[in-house]
Amino acid sequence: MIIRYLLCSFFMLGLTLGAQAQLQKGSWMVNGILQQRNFSLNTDLESFSSFDLELAPELSYMVTKHLMLGGQLGIGLRGNVDRRFAPVSQHLLVRHFFKRLDNFYLFYGGELMFSKFTITEVGGGSRNIKIKSAFLQSGVMIFLQEAIGLEFLFNYEMISFQADSRLDRTFTGGGLLQLEGRLQFFIHPENKSNPRQTDYRFYPGDWLIGGNFQIGGNDFVRPEIQRFWGSGWTTGLRLETEINVSFDSSVLGVTPVVRKYFRPEKKGKLWLQAGAGIQGNYAKVRDRETMEEWWTTIDRTLSAEGTIGWSNLISDNFALDFFITRRYAKSFSGIGGSTLERSIFSTGLTVSGLLR
Repeated sequence: MIIRYLLCSFFMLGLTLGAQAQLQKGSWMVNGILQQRNFSLNTDLESFSSFDLELAPELSYMVTKHLMLGGQLGIGLRGNVDRRFAPVSQHLLVRHFFKRLDNFYLFYGGELMFSKFTITEVGGGSRNIKIKSAFLQSGVMIFLQEAIGLEFLFNYEMISFQADSRLDRTFTGGGLLQLEGRLQFFIHPENKSNPRQTDYRFYPGDWLIGGNFQIGGNDFVRPEIQRFWGSGWTTGLRLETEINVSFDSSVLGVTPVVRKYFRPEKKGKLWLQAGAGIQGNYAKVRDRETMEEWWTTIDRTLSAEGTIGWSNLISDNFALDFFITRRYAKSFSGIGGSTLERSIFSTGLTVSGLLR
């Protein structure tokens, strides 16, 4: 019910904030993420630490006003004292925009994915898992403003081949259908006859939005939205919901944040952000005798975070943000009453959308 309500809210946002945007030959669609996280966990019995590095730039080009070609490169490195994981993936996509309805663009297309996971044991030995997949896609792009689109996408995995070097076997799968969504950012060709002066200031009533969602398999919705109030101040909310149908578990969390921008008239802006949140982890349990089912709380987590960032405005409607975050979280178990503490240090590079 929560996920359905959020999807309806996203759709209504496209109706109310729509712009007379038009895809054109020579436009670029850009996205991606760069993030590094160090994670440490302390309990009464043991301590644990791990790291996670992710780089996934995405770039697509409008060959004509209807045809888009593009791709994504994903590189990762994560692990702990016992094991290292090194995933690498390449995505090639083609998309055809065949119908325009005001600020709505309907499209269909396909995607090929080639990925390789290298798993290395610290004590010696390694394992490679190679995956090749083909997808059919169809969806709608809703332009919120000229350079920001909200994408809803049905992604159907037609076939997938997985080869495991340790087992010396190939597995074949497919048939997975997912509904996915996220913001997309566009760079359109400049109009030389009518050049525009980019306004680097933020005004009261402007909105900063981000996040993504996926329905199918492991469902999640992670929107984030902030509102400007003047003098560089924003207040906002980051919401995280996750439902795993296979394991009858769910996560629900909310984190209010406040942010302050400095150098309001400059293209590059320094900002500071603070937030505190609560998150619950829930699971469905069953009585073996009566077969009665109910949801129970596995744990609740309280968190506090501080972030320093640098925002560089690429256009009127989106910015490239570099950030460094320190987050502290303490979880209280609903079963047994134990507690655990986590400390997360992360750095990253993301794209943020600005609605004026």
